[in-house]
Amino acid sequence: MERIAINPPELFSGKAFSQTFSISTPQRLIFVSGQVDCDREGKVRNPDDLEAQLAGTLDNLKIALRAQGASMRDLVQVTIYVVGLRPEDTARIREIRSAYFDAERPPAVTLLGIERLAFPGLRVEIDIIAAQ
Repeated sequence: MERIAINPPELFSGKAFSQTFSISTPQRLIFVSGQVDCDREGKVRNPDDLEAQLAGTLDNLKIALRAQGASMRDLVQVTIYVVGLRPEDTARIREIRSAYFDAERPPAVTLLGIERLAFPGLRVEIDIIAAQ
């Protein structure tokens, strides 16, 4: 079984995690660490802006998948963490994410409201599993 960790140069380089990780089995699985709306230096791009952060986080997720030779069509499991999630936020979150996900075969999705994330100003974090 081949295990491949890739940290794309366009993303923040973490000290204690890989941005992406894949395992080659009969079907290759790809694991992507929680992505947030930060630039490659780790600076939050859109502090406290839920909608902008969701789009920026999904864009970073596309970069991470591309580094593994995958795309958003390969998603099988998505977990979205939102600081201060309110019921009225879910429709807008669904609308934004649907522009990124395969409409014919959408992934399994979990949406969680949480108290805080790693950096001040962050509202959204997403981790995924993809399969090819």
